[in-house]
Amino acid sequence: MSDLSNVDMRDYFFDVVYDLAAANPDVYFLSADHGAFSLERFQKDFPERYINIGIAEQNMIGVSTGLSLSGKIVFSYGITPFVSLRVLEQISLDLASMGANVNIVSVGAGFTYSTDGPSHQGLQDLSAVLTTPNITVLNSSDPASTQAFAQMGVDKKGPKYIRIEKGTLPLLERKEGDDFSSGVSSIKEGTDLTIIASGAIIHEAIKASQFLRDEYSLEVGVVDLYRVKPLPEHELLKLVKNTKKIVTLEEGFLDGGMGSMVAALLAEQSICKPFKRLGINNHFCFDYGTRDYLLDLYCLNGRKVADTLAVWGRGNV
Repeated sequence: MSDLSNVDMRDYFFDVVYDLAAANPDVYFLSADHGAFSLERFQKDFPERYINIGIAEQNMIGVSTGLSLSGKIVFSYGITPFVSLRVLEQISLDLASMGANVNIVSVGAGFTYSTDGPSHQGLQDLSAVLTTPNITVLNSSDPASTQAFAQMGVDKKGPKYIRIEKGTLPLLERKEGDDFSSGVSSIKEGTDLTIIASGAIIHEAIKASQFLRDEYSLEVGVVDLYRVKPLPEHELLKLVKNTKKIVTLEEGFLDGGMGSMVAALLAEQSICKPFKRLGINNHFCFDYGTRDYLLDLYCLNGRKVADTLAVWGRGNV
């Protein structure tokens, strides 16, 4: 893969979708009046397949479902809370219940829109969408996963909720041949503790693992859970089999989130290991600043995560 260190994740996703549309005339793109530099080429070259619905996300899901049922492959794009919470009924009844081949492209996970407050923060979308039957939920963490999810939008049938990032992210070191079909990847192996993370915050998990290694001589594993639904149960259990303790890390509300799903899986499988969830406790965030500032404030950056885990268990992880 070419150097993608300076490529905006959102633009990269749309560039891949453009290539897919160039090869397949059934690919359509719908926007709820949200633009992006890389979308200008799609709009120019395929104007009949680019539809700006306007600020009407509920209608966008309905139109997307109709296009899908007529044989089209649809990407529907908007800011995270507006294509999840605002349209949850339409996702459930129009899209998921019909098994429509629609890819909801959700931009703005976690504190991406950090200065816009609770109306734009993507902290609750996973908790909401994960309760919806018959939908695949994907959460990108680097350029490779971003590319793979765009391709899955065409190759894999059925409704999908795809979270993609703004800005740049480094490539994660994955095992050779990882084709993103399993739903989960081991980024680092560790026997003392394993951090299961989903989305861009996995890069903070990696930093935390390095702090814990350097300062406490702990072997900390990091797992990228990029398919949150359906949960890759068998593969995930294999990756935590040989670790002493398990932590989940997410940039979102804890109630009903990724960590809750992992906790339920471990309980149902009678896996009795010390377990901890890290994320946002169930309250609105009215603090403002950069994404890095808010991650620090809510103890979700690498430094604060390492400090929390070092204290957990009376200082002996």
